[in-house]
Amino acid sequence: MGQLGIKEIEAKMHDWDFLKYLPRNINGFNLIKGTGIKGKVLNIAAYVNEPMHSRVDLIYMAETDDYVPVKTIGLHNFFDERFFCRDRKKFADMMLHYLPNIIGDVDRNQKHPLGYEMMGIDFSSWKYWTKFPQRIEGYELFLTPDNPVKYINGSVLFLDYTDFNYGNQIVFMYNTFRDELFAELKKKHIPLTTERFDARNLSDLEKLMDTQLEATLRELSRQ
Repeated sequence: MGQLGIKEIEAKMHDWDFLKYLPRNINGFNLIKGTGIKGKVLNIAAYVNEPMHSRVDLIYMAETDDYVPVKTIGLHNFFDERFFCRDRKKFADMMLHYLPNIIGDVDRNQKHPLGYEMMGIDFSSWKYWTKFPQRIEGYELFLTPDNPVKYINGSVLFLDYTDFNYGNQIVFMYNTFRDELFAELKKKHIPLTTERFDARNLSDLEKLMDTQLEATLRELSRQ
């Protein structure tokens, strides 16, 4: 039997018991219906906490024939690579079991211990960031080092300033593989690279932030 097309998979969702068993709410995240097909992606369902700017989407990707959860926290969205699956029943079973944990990863009310991979740097004793204002013009201090988030490719998100109205952002990361600190930008949701905050330790990063953080935010805000 050949592989089902994405439209056939969408049509069969009406008979998928998995969707009937999904809880309406998990720890403040509300279940919403899938938004259907966009390009080669079928959005099956999502758990959303709008005030927290966080969500988890369950999707099917026709290009790779995979089901996978997609995490969103602030302007960051990324696959949870642990749960890529081509078997629909197995994916449903995993989601019914692990959804509370997956949602917990993007829940800002939960602390996210990072364990051994963070031994190269100690954010718990880094007090420099606590002097930062909650807002700089239209930017909100969203992610903070007291509750960092595991990201992709060995990187950890530990601080960002985000303008949710315009999709502008600076985010600071630590890469556990390279033992490096760096930043990335978004302007109108489009990712941009920068080397101006590349640092080997927190002390060096502080000096760069002192001289360039606010100027960088102003540059991003320019039309």
